[in-house]
Amino acid sequence: MASTELKHRKTDDSSSPTVPAADNGGAKKAKNKAITKRGLKSLALAITIPMSLTLLSVFLLSNPKNYYPASAARPFWIPSAKVVNWGSLTSSLLMGVAAWLVWAEGGFHAKPNALYLYSLYLALCVAWYALVFGAGARRLGSLACLGKTAALVGCDRLFRGVNPIAADLVKPCLVWSVFLTVVNLTMVSL
Repeated sequence: MASTELKHRKTDDSSSPTVPAADNGGAKKAKNKAITKRGLKSLALAITIPMSLTLLSVFLLSNPKNYYPASAARPFWIPSAKVVNWGSLTSSLLMGVAAWLVWAEGGFHAKPNALYLYSLYLALCVAWYALVFGAGARRLGSLACLGKTAALVGCDRLFRGVNPIAADLVKPCLVWSVFLTVVNLTMVSL
């Protein structure tokens, strides 16, 4: 039964008439469409997870009144709670795209530490919101922010070995995290 499905290779014989190959263009298009669809679904998931965690942190774990003490005068360079929320959401978007680029290249299988550092970054983002905005624990929030920054440095180095564009997307997130660390350390001294 299996032998009936076998195909014989045509030899290059000038005496035999040439038969045009079957049109595989339709099959290739269908395959490419399926790959594209799967890639877009995975990209949507990679962006949705970190952004959802950030939004849940903003709406469920935070109270903007705990961000900066009302009794102290806020310097001009310390952003408002809304700016921090938008910056963190943008950072989550960029990190989601960077993680997807690494995943698409197979980097999380080749370098599993990259996945661990990325997961640690996400967990520390949620913890930072809960500590600083939720509980008003600025000292512990500083530690979480320092850990988040260290995780981003690790992500930058590991992502660079897999996809340089992903590492470039981590850089603005790293700058944002360093800025938040400075802001947080400033608030500890109040």
